[in-house]
Amino acid sequence: MSVSPAHLVRLHSASSYCTGTLVAPDVVLTCGHFFIPLLAKLRSVMCSVGEERRRIDELYLFPGTDIALVTLTKPVVLGDFPTIGPPPSLLSQTVTFGFGGGARTPNARAGRYLTPLPLAVSRAGYTRVRPAGLVLSGAIKGDSGGPIVAKGRIFAVQSLILDPYGRNLRLATVALVSPRVVDKLEALKRR
Repeated sequence: MSVSPAHLVRLHSASSYCTGTLVAPDVVLTCGHFFIPLLAKLRSVMCSVGEERRRIDELYLFPGTDIALVTLTKPVVLGDFPTIGPPPSLLSQTVTFGFGGGARTPNARAGRYLTPLPLAVSRAGYTRVRPAGLVLSGAIKGDSGGPIVAKGRIFAVQSLILDPYGRNLRLATVALVSPRVVDKLEALKRR
């Protein structure tokens, strides 16, 4: 199944927020960099799925990439959940979903998958994305963690945007969903 607005999660603390995707009744796929300043106060993060609110039970970070899996304290009842797939061929159409720009409802941003990258690093140097990809899209701050979809499957999450001097160049670095993330997701679904 592909992503629908019902699967999109707004993760927020008192001072920041990001986007995620409900990929199982109690598992959210999102970015890792959102949690770095919040590790000591993880319980302060609220996960909003439509009108429902959940707290985080456990956080799984994947060192060397910008992906996290979050388990929720209580499942969200939905029929089906999005699936993970491989990166598409170069120049394939993509859609980036997210709550960027302070949106209360998710936006869908059309784009194109440009190329895989062996590594990408944030300006400050603390976010490393491996494996990474480059997508031409209008992703903005707050879309981080949102799913990048091609051919109906999630293949990456939004990680970094290229915005020198505050000007968005419409080039987004995405964290490709690696096999170790898929393996952990499958293990969490079986528990």
